[in-house]
Amino acid sequence: MKKYLSLLLSVFLLTSYSNANEVLFFNSDTTVTKSIKNKVSQAHVQYSIDPKFRNFKLIAHRGGICENLYEEYDPRSIKAAIDSGYWMLEIDVRATKDSILIVNHHDDLGVTYGLNNQISKMTFDELSKIRASKGNYPPMSFEEVLQLMKKSNTKIMVDLKLEQPIVWFNKSINEMLKKYDMLNDAVFLRNDVINLYDGGKFGFRMSDLDRIQKMVFAGIDVSSKYYLFDHGNRINAEAARWCQKNNIMVCASVNFGHYTLEDPTKGAKRDIEHLIQCGLTVFQIDSDFDEFFH
Repeated sequence: MKKYLSLLLSVFLLTSYSNANEVLFFNSDTTVTKSIKNKVSQAHVQYSIDPKFRNFKLIAHRGGICENLYEEYDPRSIKAAIDSGYWMLEIDVRATKDSILIVNHHDDLGVTYGLNNQISKMTFDELSKIRASKGNYPPMSFEEVLQLMKKSNTKIMVDLKLEQPIVWFNKSINEMLKKYDMLNDAVFLRNDVINLYDGGKFGFRMSDLDRIQKMVFAGIDVSSKYYLFDHGNRINAEAARWCQKNNIMVCASVNFGHYTLEDPTKGAKRDIEHLIQCGLTVFQIDSDFDEFFH
């Protein structure tokens, strides 16, 4: 009943404000029209009313609010996540043929842009001329994304999409994050590049927990440089509590792709509720799952 009362309140408030504010989620400098606003699902209406996720720190997977609303790295997706109160955005960083940092989950451009080509085989100038099949936007550079995030002090989780720890690639990201004063608060999904950065924290998986525990027992300062990052259905209560005891941040990743053998929503809800009971407050999620944190 509370869920339905909340929905009715959301619709009432949306109706009250719609005449005065044509754009629901964005500032006046955007070009979002009523036709776009009307496509926003009811599940996301509440973002304009209550952007708080209680005491949780949520990280938006694939850079923003994507599921059933926007394509990944649509500027509106990024802005919607920022306006919704997400603490961090997970940003996938790649490099163009001419070594410009760019954001996209896939190297293959067919998924979002309907183009039979790869980011790594095109220059940034060439990429700037293509448009997404849904949303009609060009690929965004890493710097453009940082500029959007910096305005609202949104933090960043970096997913390095070049498989090998290439020096120039990581050094370029390091310098770009320093330029926008976002390096010290940044978190990275990998730790094999830790020596190439001047700040930030680097993720380790459950499979690496034994090595991390030995480092702690040896007196090495782990909490300032490392954090536990793994699927929500892999992190157990014992590991979570050990990390908490040693002041090591724990971030559970809860994404649709982790639940191929069961209903994703039911599996995500179960794991989120269990991990909350274990004391976790940091979650990297697909945006459909943020309903479990309101």
